[in-house]
Amino acid sequence: MASIGSPPQAPRPIPRLAPRLAAPALLAVLVGVLWGLMQVPGRSAETGGLGDSAEAHQAVEAWETLWSELGERGVAALSPSASDSSRRSAGDTVFMRYRNLWGRIDDEARLAFQLAALSGDPVRKLALIEPLTQAEEPLIRFRAHLERARLQRRLQDFESARIAARAALAVPELPERLRSDAWFILADSAWEQDRLDEAETALNAAIAGDPGFWEARRLRLEVLARRLAGPRQRGAVCLDRTRRMIEDLGALPALAEDQTQFRDLADRFARQGTPSHVALALIAGLGYRWSGDTERARATLASAERLRGRLPDGCERLILERVSGLLGPALAPEKRP
Repeated sequence: MASIGSPPQAPRPIPRLAPRLAAPALLAVLVGVLWGLMQVPGRSAETGGLGDSAEAHQAVEAWETLWSELGERGVAALSPSASDSSRRSAGDTVFMRYRNLWGRIDDEARLAFQLAALSGDPVRKLALIEPLTQAEEPLIRFRAHLERARLQRRLQDFESARIAARAALAVPELPERLRSDAWFILADSAWEQDRLDEAETALNAAIAGDPGFWEARRLRLEVLARRLAGPRQRGAVCLDRTRRMIEDLGALPALAEDQTQFRDLADRFARQGTPSHVALALIAGLGYRWSGDTERARATLASAERLRGRLPDGCERLILERVSGLLGPALAPEKRP
């Protein structure tokens, strides 16, 4: 220890890395950084610039599969398979879309449902149906909740309709195709309340359980068009929404057995003028093409290039690639089923 008044000691020099060790270490770090920078663009390129997440890879895979099937089979690839002869594609909800289900419900419950259907008083309808929500048989209990949901929806009591639809979905031991009606009422009520996220989720579930549900596909087109126009959506989500709109566009006329719907839907999304973003330009262009109006299809698709910057970059890039392909010299009327 230095004594008071003694001259201060010189500080000890800080040891430095030997040059022979420092140079290789620094070089290794630089190589690692450069390697990482080189790899990220490559992985992102695989997803069209959407990123390297599992969500992005799944979205691009589904997108490419859709276009591969369209290339092989045309719009017929989008026609839902009718594997269930008891199912109707259109019509009211709550079993009216289904055939041959009354035999599974006992006579007393069937009479209560019939009396409720014949009554013109909503309060009496609800009073007749309410006891059946406690029935032991799941099918009866499910239908009672679903009838309540439908009645509340018609009364524009959307919150009560949502609660009743969720109660129906909570009933166990039912085929998924029957649950689609409850999902649809939940979606429709959410749509009326401007709960677009909930409506989209419920419609995806309804269509997954019943791909031939015409009304659910029609409503999903409306919901997805609104969702695509909204802010703060990821590129992968944007691409998935565009793909589902194409699927619904192709399915609706086939389910209704009315090919004129292609043009009606195209007119709707073209808004009698320029679509609002590239996804709607693609949807409207496909609708015109599948209706046989190649001139209008070309004009609508050509407008897409002027709509850049309104959707996430990666999503726009992949959509515009398909638009460019459709605008090729071979554009001709689509072969319809």
